[in-house]
Amino acid sequence: MINFLIKHKVKIFLITIIGFFAGTFVGFGSYLFSDRSSIDTVAVVNGTEIPYRVYYSLYNNAINMHRQSNHEFTEATAKAIQANILQSLVKDELIYQQAEKYGIVVSNEELANDIQHFPFFVNDKGFFDSRIYFAFLNNIRLAPKDFEEYRRKQLISRKVQVLIASAISNVSQAEIDYSKESYKTSDKNIILQQKNNEILNDWFNQVLQNSKIKFTMLKEN
Repeated sequence: MINFLIKHKVKIFLITIIGFFAGTFVGFGSYLFSDRSSIDTVAVVNGTEIPYRVYYSLYNNAINMHRQSNHEFTEATAKAIQANILQSLVKDELIYQQAEKYGIVVSNEELANDIQHFPFFVNDKGFFDSRIYFAFLNNIRLAPKDFEEYRRKQLISRKVQVLIASAISNVSQAEIDYSKESYKTSDKNIILQQKNNEILNDWFNQVLQNSKIKFTMLKEN
């Protein structure tokens, strides 16, 4: 039963953690550059190292998932997957660092509650199962400590996103009416979402401009 759950949850899990902020921020690719360094890290973000072992776990499983889907696998595909994972890891680290400045945290209790209710780690009765949890992480070759640190950063990222989104929650009807033509829609929710994306993009690009990011040279996997 555990093996069945693991087999069918890996794909969704990878999509979830890698795609947390996918499509939200733009202008990120121009910050990529290479410099030969230790394979213990894949990037250094404002002095904080992102470990190679976390990157490799995500990359290796994404590659296997792609191959199992029977899609054509090329060198370009591998590079695209590599870039997506690296960008995702760096985005989370950048947002995490900003959250620390804002005083935004995720307590151990919040993290434990999140993991215990994580849909990938519950049994067929709907309860958290530590056997599934450890077997699952073992299957994707990700240590519990690394996963929990990564998950904490994602939860903090979500809090930051909610905080920034709250800035447009009180947009007046006059502003909505003014925006209808620009956004080519009269749907208030769509307009608010688009405004939210613009604010997130502007904020994140500002963070990028004031950050020092180095992507290290990785061996072919």
